[in-house]
Amino acid sequence: MRLFDSILLLCLARRYSRKKRRPYKHSRYRKDFFKRLSIEERRRRYRKIPRSALIPLALSPWRKLLASRNDQAFITMTGFDCESFDRILEKFGPMFSGHTPFDASGMIVAFEYVSGRKREVQPADCLGLVLVWTRTRGPLNVLQLVFGLTYTNLSVYLRFGIRLFVETFRHDPLASVRIPSAETIETFQDAFAVRHPLLNDCWATMDGLKLYLQQSGNCEIQERYYNGWTHDHYVTSVFCFCPDGTIPIAFFNVPGSVHDSQVAEFGNIYNRLEEVYLSTGAKCCVDSAFGNVTREYLYKSCQDLLGSNAPTREERLLDLQKKRQATSARQTAEWGMRGLQSSFPRLKDRFVYEERGERRITLKMLVLIYNMRARMVGINQIRNTYMPHLNRDANNDVQF
Repeated sequence: MRLFDSILLLCLARRYSRKKRRPYKHSRYRKDFFKRLSIEERRRRYRKIPRSALIPLALSPWRKLLASRNDQAFITMTGFDCESFDRILEKFGPMFSGHTPFDASGMIVAFEYVSGRKREVQPADCLGLVLVWTRTRGPLNVLQLVFGLTYTNLSVYLRFGIRLFVETFRHDPLASVRIPSAETIETFQDAFAVRHPLLNDCWATMDGLKLYLQQSGNCEIQERYYNGWTHDHYVTSVFCFCPDGTIPIAFFNVPGSVHDSQVAEFGNIYNRLEEVYLSTGAKCCVDSAFGNVTREYLYKSCQDLLGSNAPTREERLLDLQKKRQATSARQTAEWGMRGLQSSFPRLKDRFVYEERGERRITLKMLVLIYNMRARMVGINQIRNTYMPHLNRDANNDVQF
């Protein structure tokens, strides 16, 4: 019996070693059922709307919305009002007109119109496609009905527009992710002190965000993105939020098995927060996931409000009140995470696993749009709570 078990284990080991040496092939390419179907049977299974069932782009619902110049409709579909959309289009339009995705190499290249018919898709259409895509969920066939484009054209222009947006606005003052000036940080400290008097040197809050990811067919790759606590696959990100609702520091697209504190370490976030603390004395409020044992630049919220190492009773009471206010102030980060996911329902969809960099570029674009929306439109819970004066109409303050 022991000999039989030994032979069986040896056979299984050899089989496993031969299987392990085989090159990885995704399951979608191992299915031969679809290949054996006829052309008509394949078409019945396509999840695309053909041109014969679509209206022209010139008569599409998007062109109707674009011509209406209605702020409510623009904010609902794109997240921006008419004025903000026009300001974005002023910088996006030249980039769109000077580049093309239809190159033999498959790359986005610069070009000039010399001869032939010009594009039917205009810069406003491409920009609108990108913004509406972030405000919707699910497959692209719904966007086909909105824009009147075939699935192939829609996919090409969506990929084209996302890359143009990132390239155009990654250094723009209204969109870029950057640490504000010392004067602005002092203003943020004053805004925090109004609601939390004991945290008069706090300027931002920080938290992590997990986004769903499709499972990989490779077990080794799948393990990197698996979170054992929630039993699912994610990509992890860490964001800081200021009282005006913007994101000054971010690090995203990290495998979901990495802890939030480790993400902050990898993304050099701790060092950047320390630089702010050394230059201005401002601190950041975080939750229990981030360690502050040796980090004086962090305010850490605590659910256990009884623990304190202060020597006197007055100092212990003060420490207790600070912990309570830090727990209250940390809610700002939750508002920011909710603002990200509610402004961009596309984030709630499960990302498709790929290794071409599409996910990183998409997340970068969403952060840029979030900052632009907070600064230009002002519909942001953090901003409306901590700095409501930024949304006040200046005409009401002018005295004649």
